[in-house]
Amino acid sequence: MTRGMNAILLAGDRRASIQVRDENKAFLELKGVPLFIHVLRALQEAKRVDEIVIVGPADRIKTALEIHGIQDICIVPQRDNMIENFKAGYVASLGLGNDVSFWNLKGTDHEDIPALVAPCDIPLLVPAEVDEFIARSNLQEYDYSIGITSEKVLSHYHPEDGKPGIRMIYVHAKEDLMRHNNLHIGKPLKFDHLDYIEKMYEWRYQTRFANILRMAFSLLFSGWRLLKALRIFIMMQLSLYYDRHGHPRLSDRLRSLAGFNRLAEGIGNALGARTQMTYTHFGGAALDVDNAEDLSAIEERYDEWMVYQRSLHF
Repeated sequence: MTRGMNAILLAGDRRASIQVRDENKAFLELKGVPLFIHVLRALQEAKRVDEIVIVGPADRIKTALEIHGIQDICIVPQRDNMIENFKAGYVASLGLGNDVSFWNLKGTDHEDIPALVAPCDIPLLVPAEVDEFIARSNLQEYDYSIGITSEKVLSHYHPEDGKPGIRMIYVHAKEDLMRHNNLHIGKPLKFDHLDYIEKMYEWRYQTRFANILRMAFSLLFSGWRLLKALRIFIMMQLSLYYDRHGHPRLSDRLRSLAGFNRLAEGIGNALGARTQMTYTHFGGAALDVDNAEDLSAIEERYDEWMVYQRSLHF
């Protein structure tokens, strides 16, 4: 009897991936253990996760699993980019062979089967956060659930009292300041524009002006149905800009125009999928290793932060 849904762990290092310390982040070691194995163990211990598929450099993953005594994990060789990795991982999560094309499954019963997706670089993830995210995702009414975490939760991991920490750039919505927490649940065969996730991933550093322009023009020229998404995107970017430049009142006025539900609707319009945004309150999933400084902070405060997270419940 299965416990829940299958999960896909993305550990690739090709197009749009970012290395840290000149290494694929999946294989950076924390407490003597590769980052992807920290994430894998959290997924294995989650009550609502069944089978797990890992997509990435197959030989390196196999060797690391053997060293750390982990067996019976499906490994899928990486493709050229994140979306191709996901599609290959999703097909494998269905128990189908390498010869099965993802798009050939469109219109079949597989359309209603969701999968959890997690990256390899969130070593502070705990099983309870995975279970909370799955439990709170409404898969009857939505095809895509995006995990988010409030700034109020993540402030616990900010630098304090001379200790290093991680301070994120937050999305400015009407109801809250929040951060995408790297967890996704999707029924990908129901997406009309799955390729757009790859663009969002490539342009995810929205404090870089060139990426802001790329995202805005992409939305502008993708059709009338995306105009709502463009409006929300502009409001959030202006709110973020004014907040970072010492104008909090103006920032608050602008983000009052970018409501939580409208943000989810705008993303859904861009992707062609019924989309919801789902809070978790542990924080670990949002603390990804995108640079050497954040990894150093996690290395120094790992034990303290993990004790804190394991004390939380949902």
